[in-house]
Amino acid sequence: MILEHPIYSTAIAIISGMIYSKLTSRDHSWIVIASAYTPDVDVVADFLLRKIGIVVLINGNPIKHGDFHNMAALLIYAVLVALLLHPLGIRLVDSFIFASIGFAAHLVEDALVFNQGYAFFWPLSSQKYGIGIIGYHKDLYGIADRYVLCIGLVAVVVCAAIRTACEGKGWVKTFLHRTQPA
Repeated sequence: MILEHPIYSTAIAIISGMIYSKLTSRDHSWIVIASAYTPDVDVVADFLLRKIGIVVLINGNPIKHGDFHNMAALLIYAVLVALLLHPLGIRLVDSFIFASIGFAAHLVEDALVFNQGYAFFWPLSSQKYGIGIIGYHKDLYGIADRYVLCIGLVAVVVCAAIRTACEGKGWVKTFLHRTQPA
């Protein structure tokens, strides 16, 4: 889901930013989008770690895709992000919450499209879960599923419309400014 994760994460960031902003007057929803691919770091983790001479085994096996698609990795990631962003002036709780939302969004997106997904609740359970409500076939240049991508784009439009109805048009400029790289 190369193209789909940032699209779905944007929709989730729009709504989570609106809700959090209403509660705290702070909106760091760009962290949700920045976290869109984090669970997929496991694709290259074993290769990179072996290059520097470190071998990491998970359940007695080298790291493979899906090993970071779980709640334990979510918590570790959210804590690391909170600690890294705190010196930049972002409150620990804010970055922890938004990093968790972004990571969890990835897990939910995968669960929606894969019938037999990943062990999301590891280390509590090694059972693989997946809803598989939306079939997934890479039919757009081998990098995306058109149907899943269209649903994500509709979700972004609907979430943007909801936020615009609640807050007016001013949020768009602020949201786009915060998600731009420095």
